[in-house]
Amino acid sequence: MLRFAIILCALAVAACASLERGEVPITGYAWRVFWLKGWGVAEYSGLEGTEAAYFRLVDGRVEGSGGCNRIAGEYSQTGGQIEFMPMVSTRRACIVGMEREDAFLQALENVRLWQRRGDRLRLYDASGRMLMEMKAVLEKSAQPARN
Repeated sequence: MLRFAIILCALAVAACASLERGEVPITGYAWRVFWLKGWGVAEYSGLEGTEAAYFRLVDGRVEGSGGCNRIAGEYSQTGGQIEFMPMVSTRRACIVGMEREDAFLQALENVRLWQRRGDRLRLYDASGRMLMEMKAVLEKSAQPARN
């Protein structure tokens, strides 16, 4: 019984360590912004008439929304390091939310490191400062339903 408990603890520690090193995949999910540096959670997600910024990573490509405009681009990832290339955007002029979208796109340009814990993805700059935290969502809930 003691041997089983020791093995179980060792497996749990190994699983947590892999989360720290960025070895858990981040592809195959839509990631919605939960927190963005300089914006509180309520401030970031509460503007009427806009959607939450999100992206999904597919085969070296990024696609999603900055909240107002569709975004697309490329990224490269090796272990816990990730770099987003400059995004292209539809650049619609939105009455509300453009400041948040600009902050989101600027943060993506500065991302160099990532860490995933469960359904949360944290993105950091090269010095280890957290730039944003994202939450995995079902594909259909990445964007609000439209009437």
